[in-house]
Amino acid sequence: MQEHFNENYMESSKYPKATFKGKITDTSKVNFTAEGTYKVSVAGDLTMHGVTKPVTAPASITVKGGKVSAQTDFTVTLADYGISIPSLGADKVAKSANVSFGGALEAMK
Repeated sequence: MQEHFNENYMESSKYPKATFKGKITDTSKVNFTAEGTYKVSVAGDLTMHGVTKPVTAPASITVKGGKVSAQTDFTVTLADYGISIPSLGADKVAKSANVSFGGALEAMK
């Protein structure tokens, strides 16, 4: 089912990647010198299906072993990104999608 959704609606062969470029909006909540997990907000641009939109979402920042990583999960409306569901499948496919991003932070400024 996921493969069908990715091929037919997300057009994964044409748009193989989604990107989120953003910043922590409340860095004062994070002690980058002490190990732990910190709840913050992030704001940035999500590019998916060739469309870029601003996104603000809650996130977790983890400091461990001198490395910093981030994780965020949020929901987007598919139509906002030009992803249309034909009327035939409209009752079987959600109009929104859960998005998860995570990994090492590239730069701290």
